Amino acid sequence: MAKLTAQGVRDMPLTTAGQKFVWDDGQPGLGVRIGRASKAYIVQSRVGAKTRRVTLAKTDHLTLNDARKLAKKALAEMADGKDRNAQLRQDRAKLMTLGQAVDGWLSERSHRERTAVTYRATMAREFGDWLSMEMRRITPKVFQARFHEIMARTPAGAALAVRTFKSCWNWARVDVTDAEGNPLLPECPADIVKRKKIMPKPKRRQTFVSDWKEFFEALDNLETNSNRHPEAGEKFKVYVELLARTGLRMTEAAYLEWADVDLKAKTLTIVAERAKNGEAITLPLAEQTVRLLEAQKERTGGETYVWGASPYGDPRKTLTAFREALGWPIGFHDLRRSFSTVATRLDVQQTKLKRLMNHATGSDVTAGYQILTDPEMMRGATQAVSDYMDQQRTA
Repeated sequence: MAKLTAQGVRDMPLTTAGQKFVWDDGQPGLGVRIGRASKAYIVQSRVGAKTRRVTLAKTDHLTLNDARKLAKKALAEMADGKDRNAQLRQDRAKLMTLGQAVDGWLSERSHRERTAVTYRATMAREFGDWLSMEMRRITPKVFQARFHEIMARTPAGAALAVRTFKSCWNWARVDVTDAEGNPLLPECPADIVKRKKIMPKPKRRQTFVSDWKEFFEALDNLETNSNRHPEAGEKFKVYVELLARTGLRMTEAAYLEWADVDLKAKTLTIVAERAKNGEAITLPLAEQTVRLLEAQKERTGGETYVWGASPYGDPRKTLTAFREALGWPIGFHDLRRSFSTVATRLDVQQTKLKRLMNHATGSDVTAGYQILTDPEMMRGATQAVSDYMDQQRTA
């Protein structure tokens, strides 16, 4: 086009999709980048062997005359071999705060909502006073001191804090690079924990239900004295028995909707959004579980969730009462482990057990050859586990 004019720039329409570039014939290298939401003055030239484009400012923040002056200066710098964009990236790396890195990491990565909430809470709890700090100021020595503070309170929390911090830092390190893609941030200061081998080794819980008669007696006789939530006890009993007879994870059961349950086909589906491995799966239900859910549906009237109008909440008080009645500190995940233990006792094929528990099988070569998409292929195993529980219950 001809030489840019102030009125001409104002009259340029925004795009409906993508970007458009208009260059000034009167001052080579100066142009306007037009997008769907705004317009900006830019300059373009070569720095060494590469073409570089620099944004000066939005057109409504800068007059055309001032843009021409800034363009001359920027083009002169580029002619001298100065890459202004590289400098901007370096400046951004120097000024990026830990809080900005957390926001960027959580916004770009596809975490489930509950997972993202956990990560953000971990960073706020363990590194809240660092969120406004420039990342370059967090050194390995500084991080090690904070790590020991967390360790003194909670070894398990320290492990989670290190993993979360490293994920956040490594995202920022990849995001902020020079023109060649080299990181402008140093290696993660949390790596010192691994190099010094001071990360606590998590002790995997091995607790499971060993006495099903005692388990069901405690569950059947459980009493709750809640005037506010009189249904809490019955709901808790169904939730606990469902976990035991299916091996579901806590959140998979807590967020189960009636739309995911087919009582005629005797199956339930864990949708991809709630599955830990991100893969939907339809599982067979034992006859005992079908009866359990039929009674629950009659109680709730078929509302959205199996538990009523909302997902199952935190039954802390009821769980405490159940633990006291049972005589040991059972956890909900212990029921998943119990399901797996019974299945193993009954010699259920390990590939079937992995599918029933919806474990990832990506690295299992053998499992890749055993396609278990039909829930009927696993129904016998599910029924055998429930039958065993009932046999032990009445023994």
